[in-house]
Amino acid sequence: MPNLRVEPRYDAERIAARVGDLAAFLDREFVSDPPALVSILKGSSFLLADLARRMSVPVSCEYISVSRHPAPDEILRIDFATEFPMAGRPVVLLKDVVNSGVIETYLLTHLAAAGASPIRLVAIVDKIAERKTELKVDFALFSAERGRFAGYGMEAGGRWAHLPYIAEVYEDS
Repeated sequence: MPNLRVEPRYDAERIAARVGDLAAFLDREFVSDPPALVSILKGSSFLLADLARRMSVPVSCEYISVSRHPAPDEILRIDFATEFPMAGRPVVLLKDVVNSGVIETYLLTHLAAAGASPIRLVAIVDKIAERKTELKVDFALFSAERGRFAGYGMEAGGRWAHLPYIAEVYEDS
């Protein structure tokens, strides 16, 4: 296992300010039709908790897990922690880091097919330069060209999810 180290990149105060901006944005958009906040586990769970507490419109909190099985045809498996009605329901999909956009595109297609509408995609960190699909993130707390991140619910090597800030992860040689 490589030796990993972390260096703070976004402090807790900056994260809190961006979550406040996001809550205000979503409160304006969903003032008459409260959304379901859907966290892709585990990396966006802290964001879901903070965002739900900051929003003034009533929201429901849902969780999904996505498994990727590498094969000639990559298979994605979606597991909902609880089943919830999506038809005609606004959904805010929360993701930790958006890289290629493949998983997110698949999920957005799945949610739309189930009748969710409108659907908004939110990322903690959006890495636009790594896109392999045409994907629009509706709101990103932060953007980065590259990097590996941990903290604020995100893990690297099974560590650092507990950090109150977002750190960049580096591999020491």
